[in-house]
Amino acid sequence: MPNLLDKYRAAQRRIRRVFEKYTAELCPECPEPCCRKPTKVREFDVLLANSMGCALASTNDSVSEYVQAGLDSLAGVEEEIDLVPCDYLGPEGCVFPDDLRPFECTRWVCSFLKKAMSPSDMRELRDLLHRLGTLHREHQESAGMR
Repeated sequence: MPNLLDKYRAAQRRIRRVFEKYTAELCPECPEPCCRKPTKVREFDVLLANSMGCALASTNDSVSEYVQAGLDSLAGVEEEIDLVPCDYLGPEGCVFPDDLRPFECTRWVCSFLKKAMSPSDMRELRDLLHRLGTLHREHQESAGMR
């Protein structure tokens, strides 16, 4: 019987298969890349990947940057979009395993993807993202992180 982590990783793989139909074409030429700072990676994402044998650095700086960007936005501070890549973006793409991508990154569906996706792929993706959200919440609760 699959455990919670197995189910989570299976959902991630299914989501990745839906995304891959579109990301190979859209992402390299994207005018608004999502894999930049402030990053959506959270400490739980890193801990989960590291528990499976990855050696990823902590997200403390990334979280601070994300919080600061939010505070700047609330204060009305407008800066040019900084295209500094996410700390977890390597030469071949995301350094997280495909089936353990950061939760917030995985569930982000940009306007370009939404526009390009077929209605059936979008329905499948919505269902899978709902399932992933449920599994993510259960996994955090089981780890005492909620």
